[in-house]
Amino acid sequence: MDTIIQQLLNAAQLGAVYALIALGYSMVYGIIRLINFAHGDIFMLGGFIGLIIVTHFGGLPFCLVMILAMLLTALVGVTIERVAYRKLRNAQRMSVVITALGVGIFLENLVRLLIGPETRQIPARLPTGSVVWLQQHLGVFVTWDKVLIILISLALMAVLWIIVNKTLVGTAMRAVADNASVVPLMGVNLNLIISVTFAIGSALAAAGGIFYGQAYSLDPYMGIDLGWKAFIAAVIGGIGSIEGAVIGAFLLAGVEVITVAYLSSNLKNGIAFGLLIILLLIWPSGIMGKPLLKKV
Repeated sequence: MDTIIQQLLNAAQLGAVYALIALGYSMVYGIIRLINFAHGDIFMLGGFIGLIIVTHFGGLPFCLVMILAMLLTALVGVTIERVAYRKLRNAQRMSVVITALGVGIFLENLVRLLIGPETRQIPARLPTGSVVWLQQHLGVFVTWDKVLIILISLALMAVLWIIVNKTLVGTAMRAVADNASVVPLMGVNLNLIISVTFAIGSALAAAGGIFYGQAYSLDPYMGIDLGWKAFIAAVIGGIGSIEGAVIGAFLLAGVEVITVAYLSSNLKNGIAFGLLIILLLIWPSGIMGKPLLKKV
């Protein structure tokens, strides 16, 4: 039982990171039907921005480090949308896909040039002591940083849900997702809403990057692998659905952790993509997704 609980907590930590990235994919696709393939590299960039802040301003508390990194990464996300995507909004989908891939490659090489190709880790800014209650009563050794990463990630997801469902900005975002051509006629600034969407998605990805950088490690190319995993999670959950992105992320992380713990680490990627295929055969639109209906 203690081993199972340990693996569930490992899956929850990894799933929290996947969810923070997957939400950005899902939000952008839900608003403008764009798969932002550079989003994984924005996650990577957010982690390195957090590392730079911690390195040069070591006295700052963790919450301030995270807020600064999220704001700076949000600014990067908005800039990318304005420079790379806005003019291509009505272009052929292939042009947008190629541009997104190009932006990702640019970010990877920029970080490699400025910081270097070495693997790095964000110095511990969260408490790392053992959670005594769990160790005494369940025999599970769990550190506080793992628990706090899960709890803070869930809090960020809850804040996003409130923004989308309970605020005027969220109402405008849902309206754009429903019918982007009509919304400007109702006085809504379409460009502003899309920029806000990119900013929120990039900020959440930065939080995921900081958590991953403290719990695991950072390197300039980590956004490729983790970005694809988060994209898989978004598709499994139903891309465009916030709740679906979270469900897909924790489901995928659980499958990966169980595979590594009880089978082999060499199988985790194959099983992850296999899970995607199986679930899409059962739910072509994803677990929480809705099929697009066209008037004829």
